[in-house]
Amino acid sequence: MSLHAEQFFTQAFPHRLDGAVVGNSFYAASPPGSQLRLRIDFYETIYQHKYGGLRLTVLHPDKGTVDVIALSFKDHGTFRERDTTRTYDQGFVHAGLGGTEPPWKGGDFTHLAQAVRTYARMWGFPASEPTVRSAQRAASLLPAPSRVRGTAARAR
Repeated sequence: MSLHAEQFFTQAFPHRLDGAVVGNSFYAASPPGSQLRLRIDFYETIYQHKYGGLRLTVLHPDKGTVDVIALSFKDHGTFRERDTTRTYDQGFVHAGLGGTEPPWKGGDFTHLAQAVRTYARMWGFPASEPTVRSAQRAASLLPAPSRVRGTAARAR
């Protein structure tokens, strides 16, 4: 079974970075005037074909690897709903033999994508925020109405 990396990085994962998929890795477009590159790929655990999250690597053509960070699926609640029914493989993607569905299907990548955007922006890679928000998230951003004389609460 394949990781379906092209489908993951271009359709399922809302990272909002410009770039291209090569093999199982996504390469973000360089920041203007910079030689830095950002590679995002799945990181394999000690078990064959089991992936625990995404590895982000900042590369320089002359200096090599500048920085590496691993963002786990488990820490970012990616498969929280799926894992409530499992007693094994919690927080992992298993890309073993069999099946035609992507192994990461059904994941909630919202928090993981936010961590990727934060990291990318820290290194100067342009990463826009998603334009579509869930109704629950959008509602939580609205100011709560004040109980005093019907006015809306004001941000300071």
